[in-house]
Amino acid sequence: MIPYSQAVEQLEEEKPKIYTLNSIRVATFIFGPLAAGYLVSQNYKAFNEKDKSTTTWIIAVVALIAIIGLAVITSSTERFPRFIFPLAYAWGTFLLVQKFQGEQMKEHFATGGKTFTIWRALLAGLICLIVTVAAIFLILLMIPGALDE
Repeated sequence: MIPYSQAVEQLEEEKPKIYTLNSIRVATFIFGPLAAGYLVSQNYKAFNEKDKSTTTWIIAVVALIAIIGLAVITSSTERFPRFIFPLAYAWGTFLLVQKFQGEQMKEHFATGGKTFTIWRALLAGLICLIVTVAAIFLILLMIPGALDE
């Protein structure tokens, strides 16, 4: 039979880490919707909901396309405040995560579950931003005359 302290240590080691609501909100505000998609999907994987992880990625990509489209449409408007987009999708993501993962997060924390540091969330967000910028650049390279000026 395993001693109690050793059993507790094994349970703590087996429990996956998750990203906190605040880490998700900050990384999303700074780095965009793909960062939100990655962080939220990782939480779903930690909660053993891999189907929701895939859905999260699809929503993140659609959100990114919509935000880029809105940014292009509003780019000719002089007085449109540019901070609106990151603020809107960061708070929107926060509210959605709170609604769909909030109870699981509370349960995770109540049972002694660990979290990733905000630095890891920011690094993941930076990688997502690099991927986003590279994808936009590649798309612009495929459109004739898009980079000519």
